Amino acid sequence: MPMGSGRDLKGYKKILVGYDGSDNAKRALARAIALSIAEGASVRVVVAVSTVLTVYGPTAPYYPPGYPEQIMKEGQKLMEAAMSVAKDAGRPVSGSVEDGHPSEIILRLAESERADVIVLGRRGISGIERFLLGGVSSSVVNHSKCDVLIVK
Repeated sequence: MPMGSGRDLKGYKKILVGYDGSDNAKRALARAIALSIAEGASVRVVVAVSTVLTVYGPTAPYYPPGYPEQIMKEGQKLMEAAMSVAKDAGRPVSGSVEDGHPSEIILRLAESERADVIVLGRRGISGIERFLLGGVSSSVVNHSKCDVLIVK
């Protein structure tokens, strides 16, 4: 076994890709597709969106009319674009749009669907943003039970 890892290196059969439409996510999807071709693996794309938006006004918290529906519709467009790229490469692909925090969604799906590897794009956020918000890729790396590939 390479590097004395002790892990069973059977190869990847299920690849989960977190996708948000950013350039890094597009690179991650391309890498996941290449990996799926090399390994004969299926690709599962997930777009995580948050329909919870509170806008505080003079009277109380306010949710813009149609906001959740609009966010889900935008997520659906992103997911369809990502799935189209995988299908064009001839790979088995499935996908969904999920409502919630991206790292929580990705980790939950990876575990429930027994993904062998999670592929994510690295986001270039500043140190203070990472401290205040936490990075999705950092959270997934720290809590995942399967391999994680971060694409730059």
